[in-house]
Amino acid sequence: MVSLSPTRQRQAPCPCGSRRSLATCCLPWEEAFQHLVSRLVTFAASPRIRRREGPAAAVFWNTQRPFQPGKGQTAAENLRFLEWFLLDQPTRRGGGPLLGQFADAAVGLSQREEDLLFALLLSPVRAYEVTETLGPRGVQVKDLLSGTERALGPLGLAELPIRSDVVICRLVPLGRLTRPGVGLLRLPAAGREELLAYLRTSYRVARPARHVSLEDFLDGATHLYHHFFLLRGRDLGGRARETARHAAFAPGQAVYKGTGDSRIRAGLDRQSELVRDIETTGEVRYAWIDLDRAVTRATVLLRSGEVQVSADTRESLADARRFMEACLRGLIEPIGEEGDESPSPPASEAPRSRSGQPGGAFFARILERWPDTPLPLLDDRTPREACRTHTGRQQVAGLILGLERDFARLKRLGRAWADVTPLREQLNLPSGPDRDRVTPRRSRI
Repeated sequence: MVSLSPTRQRQAPCPCGSRRSLATCCLPWEEAFQHLVSRLVTFAASPRIRRREGPAAAVFWNTQRPFQPGKGQTAAENLRFLEWFLLDQPTRRGGGPLLGQFADAAVGLSQREEDLLFALLLSPVRAYEVTETLGPRGVQVKDLLSGTERALGPLGLAELPIRSDVVICRLVPLGRLTRPGVGLLRLPAAGREELLAYLRTSYRVARPARHVSLEDFLDGATHLYHHFFLLRGRDLGGRARETARHAAFAPGQAVYKGTGDSRIRAGLDRQSELVRDIETTGEVRYAWIDLDRAVTRATVLLRSGEVQVSADTRESLADARRFMEACLRGLIEPIGEEGDESPSPPASEAPRSRSGQPGGAFFARILERWPDTPLPLLDDRTPREACRTHTGRQQVAGLILGLERDFARLKRLGRAWADVTPLREQLNLPSGPDRDRVTPRRSRI
């Protein structure tokens, strides 16, 4: 991201090219992604999930040493391991990822969080070569295995990779943009051929069945990318990055008694980290902004004689409290703090899919509402509305074809999948050989 004040950064044109400000276009999706990651951190910390960490950590970190919490190798300490642990660790055929269990049972997610969770379950980890830098709009990348090119936006990247760099991550649709997943490995151009040789050698040594392609083999063994990074990538100058803030979901609120609303408001207006969000009669709400990512970390509500600070994590609430008590010293006095005793979203008994695989019930819920859900790639129209025009029908057909290919990949891996034929029937789209003439539509910049 460009180094600007939070207000100017949020009001700058969105990199997706929509001619809208970042704050009203793709940034709310980035904030939803950060919230979703905090929920996943809480989910991974539950006793039932932590019992499965030991064997998974031995595979991911490529070590035979006993599992030792506190060394930066647990899901509570390392987001790259968290992503692999919940999404990619090898399971028995039909077992499905732990993230599928979370998706089936979690309630209280916003629609954006559900859409991002859906995208995480569908997106594979791949190695990409940067073919072109697009300045503040991100970079163009090419899949090293398939040769397909995609655009990668700037959100989630602390620094943009340069041309010929290799980035290893999953690409997640984020509004009209595409962002990397929770973790990212970055290698210099010198490591490209060594990486490909390592992956192909591992493929030959594993001797999978003849019908298993190299791509499908790697989709079931994504830890090999991390093994190469541990063995050679770091020595070549590679870097490992986490693209989200590491904090567990634990919403809370701090309440202060204020003296002099006009003085408090003037003090808040002077702070560059605060952006006035909503103003009504007798009430003003501010967003406290993360200076690194430009996303909202906490909200500040000023009412007559009272200031309320709310945040979704304990870390953000503690930081926001320190910030408020420093900038409004002598004007506010704490009178209480409230926290959620059960910070994770309540888990209901998840309905079982016919196959009984984790994630199947979640896929069914998403596809049921998909025809009537506004989609950024359709200019915020629903697929049903877009199908009223010839161009819109082509766009919707491309999106459904992309879903069909993603579900086919999951089916080959033995994971939960869904049939998209009912979507075509609901929208009166061709379901025969004609559908193959449509090119899947990808996120654009």
